[in-house]
Amino acid sequence: MVGRRLTITLLVSAFAVGVGGTALGGRCPTPSPSSNRFDIRGLVTQDLLRRANHGRDVVRPDGTLALPRGIKRVWIDVGAHHLETTRAEFERYPDLALVAIEPLAECWDRWPDDERLVGLPVAIFLERGLMDFRVNAADVTSSLAAGKPGSSAALLTRTVEVRKVPVLRLEDVLAALPDSVDIAYLKTDVQGVDLQVLQSAGERLRRVYRVRAEVLGEALYESVGGSRPGTEAEMAAHMERLGFRTVHEDRRHRDAWFDMDFVNVECWSWADRVWQDLRFGRPVGEYE
Repeated sequence: MVGRRLTITLLVSAFAVGVGGTALGGRCPTPSPSSNRFDIRGLVTQDLLRRANHGRDVVRPDGTLALPRGIKRVWIDVGAHHLETTRAEFERYPDLALVAIEPLAECWDRWPDDERLVGLPVAIFLERGLMDFRVNAADVTSSLAAGKPGSSAALLTRTVEVRKVPVLRLEDVLAALPDSVDIAYLKTDVQGVDLQVLQSAGERLRRVYRVRAEVLGEALYESVGGSRPGTEAEMAAHMERLGFRTVHEDRRHRDAWFDMDFVNVECWSWADRVWQDLRFGRPVGEYE
């Protein structure tokens, strides 16, 4: 049985490379990473980047993220916290790099000191700059958005400290990744601004194969700069416009919040998708 599966995997791999070239993803035209790239260091100091990466320099002189040799695919964890949903997979596959995006400084020392992990000590939103980040009573609920008084999670989302943090657009992160690697998975868990995070990727989101995004079913957070939390319908419509199909909704927690899973069916061929799923399976936590 193992031999048969290995044979099938090798055949699909050979066919996928023959159809699509060496890098499996990115069939749809997107702006070149070298054109109009925003240099992350324009907002994030070298000292702050080193603090989030155990003293390592993670941005190359040309502004791209420093990935070690042998990396074939990348996961992006927006709202990484303690890497609860991505660490197991990251440690399992040596050809996988993880970009962990988290403005909460208390989390960085708990990340592994591994050159395959690039920590970005920022928040993601529609506009770049410095913004207020609210550290809440339960730090996992911390957000750019203020908690809504009277909600079912009001005790958890009560703000205990406000910090200024650098804010990038998601397209800045995607543009800093080389074309030679597949962006296999993107997870967002950012407490009320997930739709805005995905919108900030623009057309570059088409590079990504799978996306998991949190959606609020209850008004747990206030608007940020006039942008309110996105609804399930708004999230689905935005992703569909960019070529993604909704494949699952994970409501294991409660209806106050849930996760939506999307697969890119427009820019990744069926051979690409079969290859990814045969070799790596679905990301941890994704169920159908």
